[in-house]
Amino acid sequence: MDTTATGAASGPGADAGKGAALSGLLRGRLREVSTLIEQRGEAALSGTSLSLPLNHMLDAVVAEPGVTVTEIAQRLGKSQQAMSQAAARLTALGFIERHVGTGRTVGLHATAAGRTASADGVRRELAAEERTRQALGAERFDELMALLARAREALIEG
Repeated sequence: MDTTATGAASGPGADAGKGAALSGLLRGRLREVSTLIEQRGEAALSGTSLSLPLNHMLDAVVAEPGVTVTEIAQRLGKSQQAMSQAAARLTALGFIERHVGTGRTVGLHATAAGRTASADGVRRELAAEERTRQALGAERFDELMALLARAREALIEG
């Protein structure tokens, strides 16, 4: 980071304000954008009994009946404890059931109410994403999605 004769910072994060010198770094920018996207997703789910994490877990259970909490935690990059709590909440809502499988594994299965809630949640999240697409413009949105996909691939390979 460069400093001028007055000691003012210039470079990444300099425009972010006092105490936020690192916010202009990639991680900071990604966090800011991620937070804004998550806020849009949460707003889309308002009025339902689902939050974004619950909706994503329910979607995974609908997509793969019998999936375990451990498998979902690994896929979503969340702790097993957090996913166990989410599964307990979805069970209490009547959206999923637990079935003992081979050995002592416990698979999660969506109920009819869960499949309906999931379909509604997915529809709402897709509508929120479409609003984001409109806000950015279709071309910029598609470029961003392609760039993020390439960055993900490069970071996984590297």
